[in-house]
Amino acid sequence: MNNFATQQATLNLSHVAIREADIDLEATCGVKYWFLPTLPHSTIDSGVVWLAAGAAGTALHTHSEEEEYFSVEYGELEIFVGDRWIRLTTGQSLTVPAGTRHTLRNQSGHSCLYYYCITPTYSTVI
Repeated sequence: MNNFATQQATLNLSHVAIREADIDLEATCGVKYWFLPTLPHSTIDSGVVWLAAGAAGTALHTHSEEEEYFSVEYGELEIFVGDRWIRLTTGQSLTVPAGTRHTLRNQSGHSCLYYYCITPTYSTVI
């Protein structure tokens, strides 16, 4: 991660930045995942994801019963929702309704950090 990204992650998400990524795919595809702890019996799955410049997220998919919320902590993130790309910048957010096709990417020249939340608890992918 570059110095700018490290500083921003520390400022905005210090509870996440102080530990190693839960899944570190930076060397192979430019993605790091931090899964946030949940309370017992919680209906929310959440985490923070770092995307390198030019990196893509998951393949196009649908959650049949869950909606997914994305909030950009810094950088730019493009989310494909239904049939179009939507560009989000720092401080912007978007909720993808259940049953809607979606994927994401970072086509900017800088890394991106975003928060996601899937509710009710992530259980189905089509």
